Amino acid sequence: MATSDITYNIPTNNGTTSSIYVSGTSYAVNPNTNFTNSNGKAVMSIPHNENKVVIDESAALEVKGRMIINGIDLEERLSTIEKLLNIPTRDATMEEKYEKLRNISNQYKQALEEYKTWERLKNSK
Repeated sequence: MATSDITYNIPTNNGTTSSIYVSGTSYAVNPNTNFTNSNGKAVMSIPHNENKVVIDESAALEVKGRMIINGIDLEERLSTIEKLLNIPTRDATMEEKYEKLRNISNQYKQALEEYKTWERLKNSK
C-alpha cells in the first residue's frame, strides 16, 4: 500500500496556524507556541526548536508556591544570601506597634537618600 506525505494546517484561536505533517503512519506536530491572555495580547511563547520559555516584557510571572532551580529552593537561597550580607528584614507589624521602630526606619530611608544625593553630586563633577 503506497502512502503519501500530507501537511495539515490547523487554525488556532488566536489567528495563527499549527501544522501537522503526516508521513505514512508517523506524524510530527509543530504546535502553536504563542500564549495569549483573554484580550489576545501575547504573554508567553516557546520558540520553535529551543529549550526555553519567553515571558513577554509587559507580562509577569507569578509563582504561588516554591520555585526550585537546579534542585535549590530559590526562597531559601535568597534568605541565605540576605543573612550573609547582613541585609535587615523589616517587620511591618512591629513597626506599626512600636513607633520607635517606625521612626528608625524613616530615619534610615531619609539618611540613605541624603547620601545618594551627595554621591550623585560628587560624581557629577
